[in-house]
Amino acid sequence: MANILNGMNTLLELAKRNLDNAAERLAKANRDAAQARDQEKHLQNYRGEYIDQRNALSLEGVTATDLQNYMLFLKNLDQAIVSQGSAIHQYDEIVKHHLAYWQKCQAKKRSYEVIIERNQLQMQKLAARREQKQMDEFSSNQRRFLSANNSSA
Repeated sequence: MANILNGMNTLLELAKRNLDNAAERLAKANRDAAQARDQEKHLQNYRGEYIDQRNALSLEGVTATDLQNYMLFLKNLDQAIVSQGSAIHQYDEIVKHHLAYWQKCQAKKRSYEVIIERNQLQMQKLAARREQKQMDEFSSNQRRFLSANNSSA
């Protein structure tokens, strides 16, 4: 039984390491996703600031070339924002994958802990039974000894 417990403790340690690694990968995926969201916000803020700045300058008049460049730049900026949205979606999928793996590792670790707890409880019960049996045998032997001494007296 002790050998089984040692083996289970080894498996538990491996499960803990896997869980720690999974947690690190999940944390990195969450950081990457947050960074992608921040980048999208910066792009959207930049777009808004650029439009405001361009509107202020347009009061003075705009050439056709400037207007064309402005529209092209906004189009490119909008494409960058859409691309960033796609990247965010991909990061969210990666986060979901790492979260599922972390949960699987957590469940595996917990199952080993439960098995170890059950084995320890079983070993304690066996030890208590052995101790009770020894106490019963001692008590029985003591009664026989006392009754043998009483009958010979």
